[in-house]
Amino acid sequence: MLRHHTWNVSKIRMEHFKHIKVTTTSSLQNVEIEEYIEPISVSIVIGMNFFKDFLSGFRDIFGGKSNTYTKSLEKINQQAIYELKKRAHYLKANYVIGLTIENDEISAQGKSMLMVTAMGTAVKVAGKNKEIINNSTSIDLEAFEQLELKTKLLNSAEKDNLNLSENNWTLIIENQIAELSPFLLNKLTENPNSSDFKDNLKAFFENIDRDMATTQIFAFIANNGEKDLKPVLSIIRELNLVDLNKNLSLISSDNQNLNNIGALISDVHKKTYYKSDIKAISDTIESLESKFPIKVEFYETIDNLSRKNIKVWQCECGKENSLEREICRGCNKDIHGLKNSNINLKEIKENLKHRLEILEKNFD
Repeated sequence: MLRHHTWNVSKIRMEHFKHIKVTTTSSLQNVEIEEYIEPISVSIVIGMNFFKDFLSGFRDIFGGKSNTYTKSLEKINQQAIYELKKRAHYLKANYVIGLTIENDEISAQGKSMLMVTAMGTAVKVAGKNKEIINNSTSIDLEAFEQLELKTKLLNSAEKDNLNLSENNWTLIIENQIAELSPFLLNKLTENPNSSDFKDNLKAFFENIDRDMATTQIFAFIANNGEKDLKPVLSIIRELNLVDLNKNLSLISSDNQNLNNIGALISDVHKKTYYKSDIKAISDTIESLESKFPIKVEFYETIDNLSRKNIKVWQCECGKENSLEREICRGCNKDIHGLKNSNINLKEIKENLKHRLEILEKNFD
C-alpha cells in the first residue's frame, strides 16, 4: 500500500488503533497466536518540499539541526506504523509481529523523494484477559493497578456516568473489560448514528475473546427485547458474531421483537462453521417455520381481464393479492402476518438450506 503525503503532523490521530500492538519480534511470549492472517506493508512517500528541507538539515548537521530532522523522521516512522495498524485493524488482526521500517531515497521524473516502508505480519492474538492474580496469595503491582482501573470504570458505568472519551475507550479496549458490554451496547442503542462510537465498539468486541463477545451480545439482546436492536444487529453482521444455539432461544421466545431479530440473525454467516452446526441450522429452519407460519390462503381464480386462471393469495384482512406480490395491498402485511417488515423469510430459509447442503456434503 503506497501513500503519498504532504506531511502535516497535526492531522495525525495516533491514538486511533492504539489497541493493536506492534512488536519487532517474530514471536510472542506467554501469548497465544490464534491466526497468522497475512504479511502487510505500507509505504509513505514524502514530497519534494520536505525532502529539500531534509537535505538542508544535513548541510547543517553540526550546526544543531540534526535533532530536528531526526525527530521529523521519527514522526514519519510513527505515521507509517499508524497506517500499518490501520491495515491490520481492517484485516481483523489485533497484533503486528516482525515489524521492520525502511527509509529509502527514490527518484522519479527528476525529483527526489523519501519513501518510508513499514512491514510486518498481521496476526490474531487470543482475546483473553491476562491473568490478573498470579497465585492465591499475591497480586503484583501491575495486576493490582489493572484491577483498580477495571473497578473504577465498572463503577462509573453502573452509575451511568462513564465518560467515553478517546482515552477511556483506549483503556476499555486494551484491558478487554468484557463486563462493560451491556453498558456499551445500551449506549449504542441510544446513539445508533454515531460512526465513531460504532467503530470503537467494534474494536472492543474484536479485542475480547470471541466466545465472550458473542455471549455478551446475545445476553444483551435477550434482556432488552423492548429496544430497537437494529444497531446491535449491525455489529453482529459486521463481525459475524453468531451463536446459532443462542439465536434459537431468540426465535422461540414469546417476544415478537426477539423473534424478528432472531430471524434476521439467522441469515448472518458464522466466522467458522463446525459439524455441530448442521443440527443447529436444521433446528433454525424448523423454528422459523414454526414461529412464522404462513397465515394466508393460496388458490386459483379467474383474472378479470384475461379470463385465464391465475394463482393468488388471500390475506387475513380479506384482500386478494397476485402471487407476485410479497405485501398485501390492503394491510401491508406479508404472508406470515408481518407488517412493514424487512424480514424476507423465504430468502432466509433458502440461504439456510443452501448452507446446510454445503455443510452436510463437507462433513459427510
